[in-house]
Amino acid sequence: MKGIIFTELVRFMEKVKSADFADAVISGSELPNNGAFTSVGNYPSEYALNMVAEASAQSGIEAAELCRLYGKYLYGRFNILYPHIMESYRTAEALLTHVGSHIHNEVCILYPDAQPPQITAQESAEKTIISYQSHRPMAAIAQGLVQGCMEHYDDRRALEWSISEDGKSATFTITG
Repeated sequence: MKGIIFTELVRFMEKVKSADFADAVISGSELPNNGAFTSVGNYPSEYALNMVAEASAQSGIEAAELCRLYGKYLYGRFNILYPHIMESYRTAEALLTHVGSHIHNEVCILYPDAQPPQITAQESAEKTIISYQSHRPMAAIAQGLVQGCMEHYDDRRALEWSISEDGKSATFTITG
C-alpha cells in the first residue's frame, strides 16, 4: 500500500486527537518500522489495519467508523495534494464516475507499483451506482471518500451503501 495512506493516517490521528495519541497508536501497533513512513514508500496494508485496530482500542470508536472518518478527511487532503486531478471535475458524480477510469490511472502513472481498488460506475436517469472492489478490507475508507466528495460538491442527493462483511467490496447508490 502506498505510503501516502500511512502518512495521512498519522496526520489524521494528530488532527482529530493529538500527536501524543498518534504516537501511542503507533507504539501500540508494534510495527516493524516503528511508524517510520514516507509518502512514496510501500508498506503492507496490515500495518494500516493494525494502526486502525489500535486507534479503535484506544479511542473506543469502532474501526469501521474510524475508517469512514479517515476517508472523509482523506478526500479533503487529496484536493490539496492533487489539485491538477481533482479540479478537472465540476460535480461529485463526474468525479466519482471517473475514479476507476481516470484517477486510478493517474495514480498508477505517479506510482507504477500501486495496486488501487477497482472502481466501476453505472449511470442511469434515476441513479448512479459506484462499485468498489479491493484485495484489502478498506471499503469503509471508500465510504468516507464518497461522502467527502459529495459534501465537497454540496451534492445533497441520497447516498446509500452496502459494504461486504469482509470489508473488501462495497456498492454506493446515489439517487435523487
